[in-house]
Amino acid sequence: MNGNTGKILEVNLSTGALSTRELPEAVYRDFLGGSALAAKIFFDRKGWLADPLGPDNPLIVMTGPLAATGLPGASRLEVCGRSPLTGIWGEASMGGHFAPDLKRAGWDGIVVTGASAKPVFLWVRNDQVELRDASGLWGLDSYETETRLPELLGEKRAKVMSIGPAGENRVRYAGIVNDRGSLAARCGLGAVMGSKQLKAIAVSHRLKTGATSPVAFADEEGMKALRQEIAERIRSDLTAASLRAYGSNMHMQLGMAISDIPTQNWRQALWEEGMEALSGMTVRKTIQTKVHACAGCPVACKRIVKVSEGPYAMAEGPGPEYEGAASLGTMLKIDNLPAVAKANELANRMGLDVISLGGTLAWAIEAFENGVLDAAKTGGIEFGWNRPDVLIALIPQIARRQGFGNELAEGVKRAAEKFGGAEYAIQVKGLEAPMHDPRAMWSMALSYATNPRGACHTKDVNLETEIGAFDVAQIGVEPTPAHSALGKAAQTIATQQVGQLLGSSVMCVYVILCFQRVEDLRRMVNLATGFNYSMDEFLRGADRSWYLKRALGNLMGMGRRDDYLPARILTPHLEGHATQLTPLLAGMNRATLKLLNTPLGRNQRLREWLARYTEKSALPSMFKNIMLMGKFSPRARAAGRRIRRRDVEELRRRTVNFDYLLEDYYRLRELDSNGVPKPERLRSLGLSEVSEALVSLRGTGIPPSRRTKRFGGVSPAGQP
Repeated sequence: MNGNTGKILEVNLSTGALSTRELPEAVYRDFLGGSALAAKIFFDRKGWLADPLGPDNPLIVMTGPLAATGLPGASRLEVCGRSPLTGIWGEASMGGHFAPDLKRAGWDGIVVTGASAKPVFLWVRNDQVELRDASGLWGLDSYETETRLPELLGEKRAKVMSIGPAGENRVRYAGIVNDRGSLAARCGLGAVMGSKQLKAIAVSHRLKTGATSPVAFADEEGMKALRQEIAERIRSDLTAASLRAYGSNMHMQLGMAISDIPTQNWRQALWEEGMEALSGMTVRKTIQTKVHACAGCPVACKRIVKVSEGPYAMAEGPGPEYEGAASLGTMLKIDNLPAVAKANELANRMGLDVISLGGTLAWAIEAFENGVLDAAKTGGIEFGWNRPDVLIALIPQIARRQGFGNELAEGVKRAAEKFGGAEYAIQVKGLEAPMHDPRAMWSMALSYATNPRGACHTKDVNLETEIGAFDVAQIGVEPTPAHSALGKAAQTIATQQVGQLLGSSVMCVYVILCFQRVEDLRRMVNLATGFNYSMDEFLRGADRSWYLKRALGNLMGMGRRDDYLPARILTPHLEGHATQLTPLLAGMNRATLKLLNTPLGRNQRLREWLARYTEKSALPSMFKNIMLMGKFSPRARAAGRRIRRRDVEELRRRTVNFDYLLEDYYRLRELDSNGVPKPERLRSLGLSEVSEALVSLRGTGIPPSRRTKRFGGVSPAGQP
């Protein structure tokens, strides 16, 4: 077998049994690896019947066929299982250095079942695997564990993925940490690891003299040439230059210019002071000490920061990426960069998903502000906007379930169900919404509503398509205007195909934005595996992955009633006026991509010069120019004002026509009225067993959507 080893490590923590499961090549051809293969394993084990925090819930750690290739962006892995936060299919992606070492040690993945009677860690050295006592590690944060465990093993090169106190205490949005700043954060899979009393997994690979690597590639010479080609293209790529210069937080200013940055719990359209304080440019000028990269990646999008003095002093370590800066900054109306960096560091150490953390705290602030919560209920905590000290004090309390932190550890959906204030709880299927606003680009509404794990922006490339950074036309679908419902369902399905391919090959979305072509990803996979997929077969595999995950959600009780978005993120902002600059930004980016694909634009020296110019001059001036355009752009009317006739069309553009979007999506996806895939569609993808498992659900129990009444917002009549 090429690209994969064919071996899965099976760990039963209840019995201590360790075994090897070999999968047939046909399974890899159908599901490839990553989250798609994990979903297949989960289905075969009937994981949907397990309690998310019970011993039968399989925790699946899975690499892809590219993990040992040394290709940029291929050093990721997927962690999957039933989410304790949402109760449905959960998956989270992690970068860093763990995945290549696991693959080179001879394993495609690890499946952990059962629960240990005491804390343990798993130690993998090539084919030598053992469980060891972790009592001395229990209670340590993730940074301490990552330092201590290699010392304990006498193996400095060991790579470690671990949980912090949040996972140990089963916080429902606990993540799993490696390389300090790289987290499998979403869906609370760190809590699953904690429920099994599995503190960490450590891996090391060493080839004996004369031994061959456990991973072979179908075309070794072709892979070597491709590595060099991709590295050269990235070196002169403008997206790579932007990420290298400012990290993912380059989006802070661009996003604020198009009203894409959630501010004050999605209430406020623009916040220029916060944008300036938290941007990638400000990070670089003030607290950044160097950049950091995942294994084999020349993009180096991660920031290393240090705060030398003051109340938020922190040692040198990973800084906030965009989602952290927005979740712990703009969402809470905090514009103190050192405080946000400190809060981000604490969240990493505790092993908390910053998106869920920020969304839950934003609900608490607004609930407190409106009398849903009071000091008697919160144990004396006075919630309010721009209270960094409260944020920093609460993070360890949430991780350890102390005081009111115990309530916040349940996530925003459960907290709102217990105390009230559901209108302030911005979540889909129980997963707190990430930091991109559907009102800035309507396709994100479908992304959040229809992703199998809940509100998600990383399992498709809708965001990148809407801002003109990715050309979805290459797989047969034309991009659509940001504020139109026409064609959005077809666009979303196409971008979800790309997302599923990234999840099964386990490739970083930033890197595919650098080399742009899905054809390149297909070429990588074929060189690694020898499967020689046609593009149609490649995309068919993406559909197989999505439909399997959707069906798993149905088997766990998810239906059309769950494919909704809160009213707040479908209707105009409560404060300020949103811009209309998404189409302008998209046009600028598409024009740039078009230029770079001309004979002149493909000149390597010119591209390298443009990359340097982008980093040092173009990006800073672009941020300012876009904001200048934003100041003179037409504004949406604020909610609550009297709507005059000339404002009706403007209001329509600012109110997401979600009913039309969802109806069109269901039609194209061939989902029935309950949101369940139709049998013929599943059978066409080779998922007959899945169709049979769903038979009992069809026509029973999963009620249809309550439509507009569920959303509580304006739903414009007439044309979309």
